[in-house]
Amino acid sequence: MQAPAPPQETVAAANSPDWSTRAAAGQQLAAWANQDDIADILQRLLLDRGDTAVVEATCLALLRRNDIHGTRLVARATTTAHDLLTIGLDHLDHLHAAVVNYLLPDWLGQLTGIVDDFLILCDALAQDPDPTTATGAKELADWARP
Repeated sequence: MQAPAPPQETVAAANSPDWSTRAAAGQQLAAWANQDDIADILQRLLLDRGDTAVVEATCLALLRRNDIHGTRLVARATTTAHDLLTIGLDHLDHLHAAVVNYLLPDWLGQLTGIVDDFLILCDALAQDPDPTTATGAKELADWARP
């Protein structure tokens, strides 16, 4: 059974100057993606300007939840990452890499259902009233379709 809140040291680690500590925090905090205060921290880590390894690690952890909460955060980050391209940040490439990493076993036939489950989540989020979420979900679905 999951604790009702993440350990305070994990929350604090999300602000560490060390990229590997922030990446580990993102991976651990993904378990609480359904909590608004933690979702805000995860959203920041998905767009971490200090190191894109944090972006990929957090994204992959959220996708592995295989639920609407994790996928919503990734969809929102995908839309926002487009804005970062204008200032020379390649976060969108790193989010895409994490999605590919997550879906690759299914594409290679090693697992079944990962892509289908992901597309179901994306299609549901594409109907979200929040345009940032809906736009990001549509893009994620495009990435997942061969």
